[in-house]
Amino acid sequence: MSGLTPTLDDVRARDLVIVPLAAAHLDQVLAIEAQVATTGWSRGIFERELVEHASRCYLVAVRPTLHGPVVVGYAGMQVLVDEAHITTLTVAEQARRRGVATRLLVELLREARARGVAAATLEVRVDNGPARALYAGFGFRPVGVRPGYYDGAVDALIMWAHDVGGAELGRLLRARDPLDGVVPPHPDDEEA
Repeated sequence: MSGLTPTLDDVRARDLVIVPLAAAHLDQVLAIEAQVATTGWSRGIFERELVEHASRCYLVAVRPTLHGPVVVGYAGMQVLVDEAHITTLTVAEQARRRGVATRLLVELLREARARGVAAATLEVRVDNGPARALYAGFGFRPVGVRPGYYDGAVDALIMWAHDVGGAELGRLLRARDPLDGVVPPHPDDEEA
């Protein structure tokens, strides 16, 4: 921390709290969105998503500080029957490469499993190697391309993960969780 302003210079995924996105977080979420996306989501889009509790899940990674919580990343998904569509996963530029996206993805996939999801999909920029590697590490595989999906200029790689409720993903989620042991395993994750 420098002076009285909280910074993200020493953010560690282990020190973050993952909580449901609430209206009180939106100013900080929109500041991150403006920082990283040329045509990001509007406040109205986020507000509409927040009222769809039965079919949506939106989370924020919050760093507690003396000055109040600081949002360092957020993620969300839509759930339709037994499929999840990860709609967003974004981390503030200053907090990247510190496990924040991994932590958010672990929690989203845990929630997907709790909701009985069998498969999950997402789109990722074809030029975003780190994000593609993150998703591949959780079993997402490329299945197609959406030309010009981002700003009409950058293609999106469509990725799918199957057997989201399976024991293999359960073990992977525990292995990738910096708080391993804090969250009880899913009942379907029998130990090998």
